[in-house]
Amino acid sequence: MDRDVVRSNRPRSLFGVAVAAGRVPKRMYRFVLTSPGVMTLIATIVVTAILAAGGAMVYSSTARQSELNTLINQTEPLSNSAQELFNSLSTADSIATTGFLKQGSSVSKSEADYNEAIREATNAVLRASHGIEDITSREMEIALLIQEQLPKYITLVAQAQTNDRVRNPVGASYLTEASSLMQNNLLPNAQELYLLTNEQVSSGQEKLISPMWFPLSGLFAAVIILVVVQFWLAAKTHRRFNVGYVAATGLMVIALLWASGSAAMTWIAGTQDVDETVKPLQQLTQARISSQQARTDEALGLVQRDYSTMRQENFSFRIQDINQTLIDVRSLVESPTRADNAREALRLWDESHATMLSEMRSGDYSAAVRTSLAANAGTETSAPNYEILDDELQSMISSLRDNLREVLTSSKSAANHVTLLVFVLTILSALCALLGIRPRLQEYL
Repeated sequence: MDRDVVRSNRPRSLFGVAVAAGRVPKRMYRFVLTSPGVMTLIATIVVTAILAAGGAMVYSSTARQSELNTLINQTEPLSNSAQELFNSLSTADSIATTGFLKQGSSVSKSEADYNEAIREATNAVLRASHGIEDITSREMEIALLIQEQLPKYITLVAQAQTNDRVRNPVGASYLTEASSLMQNNLLPNAQELYLLTNEQVSSGQEKLISPMWFPLSGLFAAVIILVVVQFWLAAKTHRRFNVGYVAATGLMVIALLWASGSAAMTWIAGTQDVDETVKPLQQLTQARISSQQARTDEALGLVQRDYSTMRQENFSFRIQDINQTLIDVRSLVESPTRADNAREALRLWDESHATMLSEMRSGDYSAAVRTSLAANAGTETSAPNYEILDDELQSMISSLRDNLREVLTSSKSAANHVTLLVFVLTILSALCALLGIRPRLQEYL
């Protein structure tokens, strides 16, 4: 009796699977040696090159957007807080010193202005501390030093004011000690913090406007590969053009031109913006700092009733430096009239200062104090001219800072457009390459 032959449904042994798997590379090798195999391999290389080039550009653009976000939302505000801290400290010291010379109702206003400047300085150092990520950095060390030394300064000024109310001469000693603490410790630390954070803004902007050479070279290489493969495919298939590869090449050329054009425009405009925004912003900030230091030194000379030759030389040097800065930035600020007004106020301040100095040396101390502090005496006294100068400097600084943020925001928008367009063109180019090789492979089936 014949038996039906029944095939076994048992799974293959592990040895059999291993043998079959071992034959795969050999089969793949044999396939690659065939014409369709070569086409498949080359198509795979082309698609991989396209996706790698586009992916590198998208990744780099996304990373640049992230860095711009950090620069706009963290680094630049930190630098601004550091600048506000320095200005507030310098203003507080200037008001405390000039207020010591005032009498009557003007004393109360000076104390209110001083308290406001101290509040602004306290808020600025807190904002700066919160904006520093690395707690071990020099920036954090400086912020902590300022937080430690500021209460000491406030205490010394309070003691000076208390003694001055009862006409105790020791008040001048307390004020001198407070001003020394401010000039030798607080302000240098605040200036260092500003310089460090401002350098981060400058270097960050210069880095972010530089072209992304590596991803751009990837796009260029992808275009070259597509062109070479088209010539090879034309020779292999005896056809002049492959529509899919022509379309893929065109899309990658558009991506390359768009990315290159955007990079070139960003670099050219960014370099110009650095010259027209960052540098004058630094110069004007330093000019305002110098003017506040000159005003404090002027008032301190009155308090001590000693205006030495060295002090006068420092004052003259600062005035000349501020004047040169205003000349240099006039063509770069949004409103050149502000620079002209600031220069005129600076000139009048210098003249009233010379008058004050002459009155001091002739022994007319009361007249010297009036020349320095009188607020309603037209342009013949220092106070109104200094206030005009400070207001104009602050207005130009604020305008340039707004321009800087607009530049950074525009760079972020440009990076976003590049990311989106290159991503879309890369995907379409890869699809066109696959669709272009498909009819040629079907000819071998």
